[in-house]
Amino acid sequence: MSALAFRRATDEDLERLVEIHTSAFPDPRAFEARAANFTRSRFGALGDLRVALRGDEIVAHAFLFAFEAGFGGARVRAGGIASVGVAPEARGTGVAAALLAHLHEQAEARGDALTILFAFRQGFYARHGYAPATPTRALVFSPAAIPRAWTDAVRRAKSDRAAIAAAYDRALVRATGWLARDDRAWEPLFADERRTWIVAERAGKVRGYVAWSLEQREAHAKIVLRVHEIVADDDATRRALFGAIGAQRDQVSEVVLTVAEDDPIDRALVDADRARFGTADAEHVLGEIHAGPMVRVVDARRAIAARGYAADGEIAFDVGETIGVRVANGRAAIGGDGPTLRLDRATLGAILYGALRPSDAARIGLLDADASTLTLADRVLALPPYFALDPF
Repeated sequence: MSALAFRRATDEDLERLVEIHTSAFPDPRAFEARAANFTRSRFGALGDLRVALRGDEIVAHAFLFAFEAGFGGARVRAGGIASVGVAPEARGTGVAAALLAHLHEQAEARGDALTILFAFRQGFYARHGYAPATPTRALVFSPAAIPRAWTDAVRRAKSDRAAIAAAYDRALVRATGWLARDDRAWEPLFADERRTWIVAERAGKVRGYVAWSLEQREAHAKIVLRVHEIVADDDATRRALFGAIGAQRDQVSEVVLTVAEDDPIDRALVDADRARFGTADAEHVLGEIHAGPMVRVVDARRAIAARGYAADGEIAFDVGETIGVRVANGRAAIGGDGPTLRLDRATLGAILYGALRPSDAARIGLLDADASTLTLADRVLALPPYFALDPF
């Protein structure tokens, strides 16, 4: 079988790209929607799509987006891999693995610290060095469950695009995995006529916002409020934005909201499931757990140095070679003579960028270290849970 070649996609490839995409993702989308996936993405352009060729025939495609994402207070260069599709006649011949290896080479050449993807099947990507990031929780609750005391002065967003983007940027550096957004990423969100934008101000400055859409399957049926994002500088502002959601209680039956793994909001909700009935096995179901993305370090030393850190200290990673690390003032430098964590590269990625605590990695057999080293590593390597606002 002939060797594969790789190149960037062009406009002339579009018909074949849609053909492969339809075979890989056989949902009801028509040609125009699939073509838009390649040409009008929020995350990049057609030139970010790589194709695999056998002879003159395109047999696979995949995006390699260029991102910056927040990790430990630093913006880190990351490659976003998406829309991996292989033509039916080429499946089972190693094309996907070869294309993925090509994307990794490209990410390494341009200086990315990690690659990120949302896996259709985790097992395939796990065999290529990926590890899961922390999951998220999708809550479904009555707006009447939000404390009425949280109601505060908010207003409809008007000429606030810059202020909303600034609030997002402030939150990005405190979060794990949030993608930096340029105008291309923001425009479709602001242009969506079904989105409601509410802002909260303090001392004349926008300190946070919430964006939601209302869904009703048929006339006079129940109305669901789907929260797209809620961003705030502080807890008081966040409560005020939740108060705005609660104020919709006379119109809205249910709120759907995805939150980070450690978000305590469910403990503030009283009778969250008042519009539903439980079962003998589970009386009060508040939602679901959703798997997060998967992450992979491109270059171990680059990945260690690129992110920010919560505390100072020295530690070493044994990933087949020993890499000493000295952390001071939130940044890491290669070198030092600290105690050692023994792990593989996939687990290194899960800890550095997937927000897996070293002590939890040890509990499930992915890491070996003594108790005092784990205590130090938990402190130095701590990250908030991974929370993806922009799945791609």
